[in-house]
Amino acid sequence: MKKAVAVLILATMLLSPLLLPGCGSKAQEGSEEQVANYAIENILVPKENDTSFIVEWRRKSTGPNDVSPDELAQAFWKWEGSKLVEISAEEYHALAAQRQGGDPKKWVYNEHSVTVQELDPGKGEAVVEIGSFYGPLTGAGVQYLLRREGGQWQKVSEETVWIT
Repeated sequence: MKKAVAVLILATMLLSPLLLPGCGSKAQEGSEEQVANYAIENILVPKENDTSFIVEWRRKSTGPNDVSPDELAQAFWKWEGSKLVEISAEEYHALAAQRQGGDPKKWVYNEHSVTVQELDPGKGEAVVEIGSFYGPLTGAGVQYLLRREGGQWQKVSEETVWIT
């Protein structure tokens, strides 16, 4: 019995990178992770690279009975100067709480969230929303239509869908 359990554990460890993209293996072609990374690196960073910001990749909620908003987060990064660095959820929340000189209206880090709203690998299209907050009552959400062309994701169009 012990030998069977050991073999099962070993098989699970060896096969999990192949079965679970994002868990130690490169993101599969057309995956949500790849689309989110494209949006962060090729849309958000060029647009916001002159400020310090934090960003989280969130999975799309399935409805009101889904998990809490904090549990939707998949990964976190910070941009300082000229480098995007992956960080923990704890560091993300600590940075989000920082204020300039203690003023609640002056954030040290702008906050962005990236959510893949739709993904159709067969058509090679995706809709990604980037929500951006620059202060307590200053923000906007922009949806981007992405299309796979020549094996690479490309931004086709953008539309502002909300403003605060």
